[in-house]
Amino acid sequence: MEEVKEGKIVKFHTPLADENPNQLYVVLEVIEDEERSRAKIQALNTGLTFAPVNTVILTDLQVAEVDNSDLIGHKVTINKSDYSQVHGRVINVSEQKTELNLSVAERGVETNVLVTVVDNDGIEHFGTLFIDQE
Repeated sequence: MEEVKEGKIVKFHTPLADENPNQLYVVLEVIEDEERSRAKIQALNTGLTFAPVNTVILTDLQVAEVDNSDLIGHKVTINKSDYSQVHGRVINVSEQKTELNLSVAERGVETNVLVTVVDNDGIEHFGTLFIDQE
């Protein structure tokens, strides 16, 4: 089982009866403690402008796989291997399901999601999904 750490997408391994078992969260912070480590998490896709941040027991969480095929057709920014960025529409994802890794960069969030996009000139580009904060 993969370690739960900051930037990982997680879910509860044993959700309560009234909770959605498919609800995904992003780990904002891990608080290490000898007796009971905790994590600050924020729910994804809630429809809320500012989803609440909750502190939960770290061992209650497991790293979740994300379905990347949902990205097909969306306009995104990618980082190419030559360190350039391209904006385009996603036409293909390398892996349908993956354990998403996020890391904060200077102007956004870098991911490990490999996609192919087509730009406005019809040229295909391959790279990793970048979440632009501008």
